[in-house]
Amino acid sequence: MNNNLLSWLISTGLDDQRAELYLAALSLGEASAKDLAEATKLGRTAVYDNLRVLEERGYVRTLYQGKRKVFIPLHPKELYKKFDQQKEQLKDLLPDFLSIYAEKGKAPFVQLFTGPNAAREIYEDILKSGAVEYVYFTDPQFAFQMVDRKFIEKWIARRVQKKIQSRSLRVQSKIKTGVSIFDEEEKYLRKIRSLPTYVDLKSTIYIYGNNVGVISTQKEGVAFIIYSKDMAYSLLQLFEFMWQISK
Repeated sequence: MNNNLLSWLISTGLDDQRAELYLAALSLGEASAKDLAEATKLGRTAVYDNLRVLEERGYVRTLYQGKRKVFIPLHPKELYKKFDQQKEQLKDLLPDFLSIYAEKGKAPFVQLFTGPNAAREIYEDILKSGAVEYVYFTDPQFAFQMVDRKFIEKWIARRVQKKIQSRSLRVQSKIKTGVSIFDEEEKYLRKIRSLPTYVDLKSTIYIYGNNVGVISTQKEGVAFIIYSKDMAYSLLQLFEFMWQISK
C-alpha cells in the first residue's frame, strides 16, 4: 500500500483503518464488505463500522445490486474537489476564526500577502469583518497600482450593498481621480477629506474593527493585516485627530 497516500489520508482526519479501507475500496473500484475485509484483513464488523463513517464523511457510497450491497469509493478527482471546496469554505470563514482569536488571544498577529492579488486580501477582509465603517489614509495613485480597477469597482458596489460606510484622508495634491465611483461621496457611502499639504504617504492604511490592513506600493508589492485591538484603537485615534484638522 502506498505509504504517502496513507499518511495524507490520515492527516485529513481519518484513522489508520479508515484510510486503509478507502484505499482498498479505491483499488477494487467496487467491492462488497467481504471483499474489503479480505483486502484489509479486518473483521467484518470493523469493516461495516468504518464504512458507515466513511460514507457519512463522503469517502464512499453504497450501491445496491439486487440483494447484494457494494461500496463505491469517492473518485480521486472528486476527492480533490472535496478538499478544494473545504479550503474555499475555510477561506470564507477565516475572518470569523481570526476575530475570535484576536478577541481571546493575548498576542496580536500579522498575515502577510504577496503577489499580484495581495491587495485584494485586504478588501475582502474588510467586507467579511462585520465592520459598519472603515477609515483609511491613502494616496490614490499608489493604491490603484496595487489593485485592478475592475475589481475595485465591483468591490465598491459590494461594499455599498452591505451598507458599509467609509471615511478617507487622501494626499491633497492627488485627491481627485476623475472617476465618480472613486470620488463621489453620498452615493457611495463615503466621506473624503484631504490631508495637510506637508503629509505624504507610501502605503494605504485601513482601520476596521480590531484590524489594520496595509497595502504597500507596487515597488514592495505586499499587503498585510494586523489583528490587534490596541493597534487598531490607537491608529483610529490618530485618524480621528487628523480628520478634525483636515479639510
